[in-house]
Amino acid sequence: MSTPASDGGAGDGPPLDVRVDVPRTRDAEFTAFVRDSSTYLHRTAYLLCGDRHRAEELVQSTFERVYRTWAKVKPGTARAYARRILVNLRIDAWRHAHRESFPGDDNIPIPPTSDHAGHVVLRDELVRGLARLPLNQRRVVVLRHLLDLPEADVARELGIAVGTVKAANSRGLARLRDLLTAHAEVVEPVVVDEQVVLDRSRAALRRRRTGQAVGAACLALLVVLGVLTRGPVPLPGIGPVVLPGGELIARLLDDGRTDWFGPGPDPAGYTRLACPDDLPGPTPARAPDSGLDVGPLVDPVVVDTPDARPLTCYDADIEVVTPGVLDDQGLPVTAYGEPLPEPRGLAGTGHIWTFDSRELLDDDDTTDEASIRADGWAGDGSGSSSTTLTWYQDRRASPTGLAVTGEHVVWSDYAAAGTSPRANFVSTASLAGGGITSSTEPLVTSQENVWLIATTLDHALWTAGDTADDTRLYAETLDDEGTPTELAAGVTALAADEDEAMAAILTPGSGETSTTSIRLFDDLGGVDPTGTLLMEFEHDSSSVVTQIAVSDDVIAWTVSLGADGPGDLYVVDRVGDSDSIVRLPDGVADDLRAAGGVLSWTSTEPGVQDSEPASYLYRATPSASGYDGPDLARFPGGSVTASVAGARTAWLETAGAGQWLVRAALAPTLERE
Repeated sequence: MSTPASDGGAGDGPPLDVRVDVPRTRDAEFTAFVRDSSTYLHRTAYLLCGDRHRAEELVQSTFERVYRTWAKVKPGTARAYARRILVNLRIDAWRHAHRESFPGDDNIPIPPTSDHAGHVVLRDELVRGLARLPLNQRRVVVLRHLLDLPEADVARELGIAVGTVKAANSRGLARLRDLLTAHAEVVEPVVVDEQVVLDRSRAALRRRRTGQAVGAACLALLVVLGVLTRGPVPLPGIGPVVLPGGELIARLLDDGRTDWFGPGPDPAGYTRLACPDDLPGPTPARAPDSGLDVGPLVDPVVVDTPDARPLTCYDADIEVVTPGVLDDQGLPVTAYGEPLPEPRGLAGTGHIWTFDSRELLDDDDTTDEASIRADGWAGDGSGSSSTTLTWYQDRRASPTGLAVTGEHVVWSDYAAAGTSPRANFVSTASLAGGGITSSTEPLVTSQENVWLIATTLDHALWTAGDTADDTRLYAETLDDEGTPTELAAGVTALAADEDEAMAAILTPGSGETSTTSIRLFDDLGGVDPTGTLLMEFEHDSSSVVTQIAVSDDVIAWTVSLGADGPGDLYVVDRVGDSDSIVRLPDGVADDLRAAGGVLSWTSTEPGVQDSEPASYLYRATPSASGYDGPDLARFPGGSVTASVAGARTAWLETAGAGQWLVRAALAPTLERE
């Protein structure tokens, strides 16, 4: 602002031109930001949700959030800050809404703007196409192309790996090409009243502050009453009574079930994945020591488990965290009282199969309904389905193990005490049409003990024998239309994927060495049940192959060096020349799983009672690691069990009475920039 000024009335000199700069107020700066950014944010909101009115509500909510912390926003970062808030608000809405309808008869309310995204000619077919994309693909495509963000920025904004961004972007664009037409339409402008936005943001801030003050006062009163009345309070004529305030404060402060809290997308307590700015480097690999038995591997490299790096957001994109606690029987349950699924039941479909352990421990065998369940990926019980377990001579059998491939599960169980003859069973079920289909009769009834179990998409496989050292391997079709076929004897480890099974077969030697052969069974319905010999190797007689895993990309097995000794994990790259060995100096591997070129397992220290386990994710091939060799990462938290299947991973973390089942999408490759 300029005003003329005199020299005090002398009139001798020329008039002075004095310029006074009046700084803008906080509200004026915010109003200017609303005017400059409303179109950009509205475009983003509309493309993410596909509805004009919901986009306006989303933008208004974003402005209200920004207004709360406007004084803390750094100059030049306001638009990016608001965009991140908008995307997070939309993600929260996706987590709470299972279905959405997208109107298609309105023009996109976006005028041309000066930024790069505004030059993209959009039409209703684009919104229709985005609406038909999976949620992860939709938000990646919008941020990557319509907002022109680099892949690294998209990964940081969404909290996922860069490799996940690239994969979702590629699939999303391919899908959009099939959905979009070639021409664009003129669009209607959107009108934003900056003063109205400011007034609404002020009102929202006042309501928030009022609610915070009232909430703080109530919480303070609750804490005071809870502390004063915590524990039994003697009441005349009644006796000791725990008042409601004391009961609530005890729940807040004591360990125990919190069944009044439901699972959320990000509950407190579990160990979150670190998300460094740069992609972690590969785990150090070295050449084998001169005394290390490399077995049938060709020029392997060696990785040591102490060199494992922490699992990060580049490895997995956490989707659902289900909190749980130990119930009165010491069993892990969710906040809804349902069994907390074990990761070992993870299927590539996203379901986790588990047994209803509470009912299994019920003493009333005539009334309980123990079952095997398929828990949906949401983790809140809404996607669960179940079927009852085997009954034999009016008593329920107890399950001992399960194997999952695709949408099929096979489990073994044994008859209750007091039944005669005492029998063991192999049963199967599958998911179809949103529910479980299963036979009322077991697939197999055996008078021998059932030890190992696996399944392809067509056949169940198991080992049976009086002792674990004297077993035979059998196969049976899942439709129970044939008779069990004996395949081999002396099997120490068994695994299967969709169309093939593998077994480690031990042949004891006469001296200090024994021989283990690994056989492939890929024609279980054919005329030759003996399988194909893949490899055969000699080893110390005190060693034994205890675990085996198979996928289209790798064959892996663990060798335990004696009862209390360390172990080694051997990996054969089936599609390349990148064999490797993982040294397990602190213990042997349990529950070895394979999915593509990725492996997972849990290690425990041998000979140590109640030792704390540690779980690992191993990208065993260059195609899975993105590097020239393998890469080893350790799952977060304490006392975990973990598993991989398809493009999924899940792990169970425990800390005292608290438990968390974490489910995540697995980045197929650690792709580098």
